[in-house]
Amino acid sequence: MQEGPQPLDIDELLRQLAALTKTPGLDQQAAERVGTALDAAAQSVRQATTGTASSAATPARQQAVDALSELGVPANPALIAEFCRAYFGSELAPRALASIRRDELRAYRAKSSTRSMWVVPALTTQLMPARGYLALSSWPAWLRIHGTRSARVDVLRVLLVLLDRLAGLRAASSEVLRSSREQQRARISDLVVKLGIGVPGLDHRIDPATAREAIQDELDQLAPKDRAERDAAAAVLSTLDEEQRLFGRTDQ
Repeated sequence: MQEGPQPLDIDELLRQLAALTKTPGLDQQAAERVGTALDAAAQSVRQATTGTASSAATPARQQAVDALSELGVPANPALIAEFCRAYFGSELAPRALASIRRDELRAYRAKSSTRSMWVVPALTTQLMPARGYLALSSWPAWLRIHGTRSARVDVLRVLLVLLDRLAGLRAASSEVLRSSREQQRARISDLVVKLGIGVPGLDHRIDPATAREAIQDELDQLAPKDRAERDAAAAVLSTLDEEQRLFGRTDQ
């Protein structure tokens, strides 16, 4: 049985391009063409792996959707912006998200959008919009609700996401990818330390094993009560009309 094509190894491709410039007997003009191709490839990899392409090319809404999809929990604009910088290497000003909830509600009410997913406010247990927190309409109702313990529970879950990303950053053989991954590692590490104040293993030196154990211990204590509170509110939310289920009550 013939195996399918193997995934492209970008590191190996860049290494081979670099080696071509040193091929014996290669004339100067050909060497320059290969060098130019290598530079172009390196730039493309740098943009793809660190997000250094202009963030203006990606609308703030899409950056918020991408960040929330990776975070997996409600977040405020400041955290979304910090996550975009650490995870994607893109710059997003929190103020760019200031009107997003209002814009989404206006578009929803216009009934002219073909969107299958909305950036919506996280909801309090009273089902009012939670001040400053954004969520995705595709999430289950309980996850879009922000209870009394949710802020801490969600930060702990974000820390696990970031630690997983750090663990997944493999060593790179090419200089370009090595540099970009080290930059991303540094950005993510800085955010882990910032969010992980008080968590054993997350200070100026990150100890993943210690941190994961401490995070899981705290989640074991907080998450069940947090989920019960969210589920209770979600049961009430299910009785409301669609707009209120997505954007919350405005009558209290």
